[in-house]
Amino acid sequence: MVHALEETRRVLREGGSIIDLRPASKHRSVELEIAGARLHIGEIDSSATFADRWAAEAALDILMKKGRIALMHEAEFPVITDLDSVEDLRAHAAAMRRSVMAEELPERIESLIAGEAPDILIHTRREMVIRRYRCLKP
Repeated sequence: MVHALEETRRVLREGGSIIDLRPASKHRSVELEIAGARLHIGEIDSSATFADRWAAEAALDILMKKGRIALMHEAEFPVITDLDSVEDLRAHAAAMRRSVMAEELPERIESLIAGEAPDILIHTRREMVIRRYRCLKP
């Protein structure tokens, strides 16, 4: 991302827009929906990805301080993944490159459903940040 921001001088005209969409520097949450209730089970540790996000923030701050870009809009929103089983949750977590789920999270869900096959839904929630910047100087 940092290299891409430096390329804005070459590819953007004054008045052009930069859209920055990335995960917020927050852990993912895991929730269990059962019998009409939603229970917070725990978090998936995403801290290994925070340094990259902070580096991107620093690069954007430098461009703003240099007067090359200006923040025009910012919003945060969740991306929710619905999973049907504990096995699906384990597979979902295994596919994450640098985030780590503690084994106690699926075990906690298994203990709450106590071996029965109730109608459950497991949600993972990842907060995303979207920002729009205006190019002030090429």
